[in-house]
Amino acid sequence: MNYVTFSPHADRENAMDTISAVSQMAREAIRKYGADAVINSTMGECQDDKGNLMVLPTVERLLRQAPVTDICAYAPMGGIPGFNEAVQISLFGQIEKRWFVESVPTPGGCGALRHAVWNFLEDGEAVLSTDYHWGPYREICQEHNRRFCTFSMFNDAGKFNTEAFRAAAEKILEQQPRLLVILNTPANNPTGYSMTKEEMERVMNILRRLAEEPTRKITLCLDVSYIDFAGSFEESRAVFDAIGEFPPNMLVTLVFSMSKSYTMCGMRCGAIVCLSPEKAAAERFKQVMSVSSRATWSNVVRLAQKVLVEICSDPALKQQTDREREHFKQIIDERGALFLQAAREAGIVCRPYDHGYFLTILCRNPARTAQILQKRQIYVVPMANGLRFSPCAVSSEKCRKAPALIKEAIEEVEEIDANSRF
Repeated sequence: MNYVTFSPHADRENAMDTISAVSQMAREAIRKYGADAVINSTMGECQDDKGNLMVLPTVERLLRQAPVTDICAYAPMGGIPGFNEAVQISLFGQIEKRWFVESVPTPGGCGALRHAVWNFLEDGEAVLSTDYHWGPYREICQEHNRRFCTFSMFNDAGKFNTEAFRAAAEKILEQQPRLLVILNTPANNPTGYSMTKEEMERVMNILRRLAEEPTRKITLCLDVSYIDFAGSFEESRAVFDAIGEFPPNMLVTLVFSMSKSYTMCGMRCGAIVCLSPEKAAAERFKQVMSVSSRATWSNVVRLAQKVLVEICSDPALKQQTDREREHFKQIIDERGALFLQAAREAGIVCRPYDHGYFLTILCRNPARTAQILQKRQIYVVPMANGLRFSPCAVSSEKCRKAPALIKEAIEEVEEIDANSRF
């Protein structure tokens, strides 16, 4: 092809990722047939029962009344004054005392994942995560020449598969001296599963044992993007209580998302957060991540940071925002419960769902099942191991009626597959 001068590593197929492609199809169907005729279960945004974007009222008010300097001015690469404290208050309810904490702003949780993948591994090394994961995990790794490896997230009892995790981690460390583990919990995307405190304790024990070899460097990155939609504050923060102490050749980091916790998806602000037993290590983390920011996106939207700082530095404002979020959370939880009840009645099987934006339906041929559903104006995200459905974005009525329609599509595919064998 003429006038194409890409380096080989960059010259990839011009194709949208699955989520974006199916979402575009759903939007086109809505324009053609009307919103009532379409079930659009593709994107990870809160929507009310009329299909309108749900934004926390306090967040919207602060955004609209902001002075132009907060809208247009640069922000420091390491965050505006008060940002680190605001992230801690949002995540822990207070300034954290168990660890030294540093937070560096990133363009959403996606930017935090990028920083982890780039800064904790060398060229060609592998990231380890669960087989049920947000699709861009793999793409972020590919973009930065990292391999993406997975293990079976669930055991036969439908609980976190500790043994599969241990075996996969050991295998990677046979090939490289560094290990970066990314676990999306609580309210995993795409299943809605939350690891228990005991499960996280077992993960930490495995990592501590692996870190007994002093030449190894081990990083646990907890993607807690959905933490504020994962049950009560105490329930969702139990994962932090499981971390405990860890050796000096190990680090725990967090992915914080304001797209989810503060419904500011388009403002592109989050943070990569370090939990360190030593102050010097936390300060070094902030230096390294700030330099990495400077070399990629420079700085992150000031206005989003300012809104977070305003909310978290004012107890009354924080309480009001929490009440508003609780209302959103109740809506999503109720939709999830409606879907699961209808799924049981229809006879379809879902992965364990606790809370959150998404749940996963098991089926043998997700891609073909999704295609059949599209013909009926039902849009779900096909994955390698199931279909992702989004209670966050689908009305209660549609959550109630979708499972029976999905069951019909699954049975149709099974019948086609059975006939094709003869």
